[in-house]
Parts: sequence; C-alpha cells; structure tokens
Amino acid sequence: MFQKLMRLLRKPNAASSDLRQRLQMYPPYQASYPGFGSGLTLQQAEENLAYFKDVLPIRLERLGALLMETAGIDIATALDAPSAHAAALTEALDGWARREWPALRAPQLVEYQRQHTTTRAGDDIVYSLLMDVAILFGEVICRANAVWRWGLDLDPDNLRDGMASARRVVLLADPVGAAAHPFLVDVEGIVVGRFQQPTNVGWGVGADGASLRALNPWHRMVTEAIRGDAMAAWH
Repeated sequence: MFQKLMRLLRKPNAASSDLRQRLQMYPPYQASYPGFGSGLTLQQAEENLAYFKDVLPIRLERLGALLMETAGIDIATALDAPSAHAAALTEALDGWARREWPALRAPQLVEYQRQHTTTRAGDDIVYSLLMDVAILFGEVICRANAVWRWGLDLDPDNLRDGMASARRVVLLADPVGAAAHPFLVDVEGIVVGRFQQPTNVGWGVGADGASLRALNPWHRMVTEAIRGDAMAAWH
C-alpha cells in the first residue's frame, strides 16, 4: 500500500534539472519584516501574517511546479486527500531533500541566525524554498485536521523566553482541557532546522526504507499533528 501511494506522488519519467540553477529564477517570499519575538512589533508580525495568508496559494503553486519539474513529485495528491497521502508525501520530500539539499548548503547559508534575519531573496533564495516546503506541510496538516490553523505565536511566555517561534507564523490549535495556551507547531523552524543541521536527522543513514522513515522528522511532525497527539494528552 505504501509503495502504491508513493507512485501516486511521483510521476514516471519526470524531467530532472539542477535545483540550484532553478532557484535563481524562483520567486522570493517577500514578507516585510524579518526577525522574531521582541525584534518585531505586534503590528509588524500581523503584517507578516497578512502577507503569508495572501500569498499562500501562489506559493503552493510555484512549489508544486518546481517539485514536479525537478523531482517528479506531485503535491496535489496530498493536498486533495491529505489523510490518505500525507505520509507518502513526507517520504517523497525526505528523499528529495537528502538528494538535493546538501548542494545548496553553502557555509554562509547555514548560520543559526540566518533564518531569523534573512530576506529570503538573492543569495538567500533557498529560504524562500524552505518557507514554501513549510507551507506545504502545514496545509496538509490543516486540511487533514481542521483544529489547526495558521496564526502567530503570541504566547507571552514564549516572547519573554526569546523563543524563535514568538511573533512568527506557526500552526496553532486552541487549548483543550487544562492547557493554558494554544498548541503550536513551528513548521518553518523544523524545515529550516533540517536544512541547517541535516546530520541530526540521519540523512543517508542505511539503505532500509523503514530505518529512513524512522529518522524522517517531517513524517513524525505531520502524522502527530494530523492525529492531534499533543491535544490528546490534555483531554
């Protein structure tokens, strides 16, 4: 069954191309205000969220075209039927990232602060790609489990503690049970972390598909969010 789902996502005889070269023509994600937490005013954070929601459809369209043309990955299947195809999508993208991302990881692009200060344009265009991958994962989660929505991390504790998610666009779900604050998933942070520190998630370890799936953080993030694991613990 899993292999059948993978075939639905990957089209045969897909044309290959140089991802680095394609990114030179990739449209940048141009939110007005980089940064997070106290480095953003609440108004600036809200403007970033408004921009995010405005461009979300076109970002999915552009990413979908890039993935189809360079890797043969069809994201429409997972977006149309996310509960059935989310796992296969995470595996297809995991394999693509392990193959293609190492060549994009120039030393100056993997500094920890880069993700919080980048304009995602020019030499940093890869961060537009990473944002779009995060949008894709988040949309799959939202469409499979309607408790999730895009919003800002406005938790005062996270702002006070300097959490990287503070005043940034994240996935949110309303608190349940005794939980005092919304549940959140910093999807972009997880995707960027995978780009910046690939060795922490076992890229290229083993030839066994099951072992690679166990080391795929995207699979865990998506499946746990769709199931609502975080909320279930508070019911």
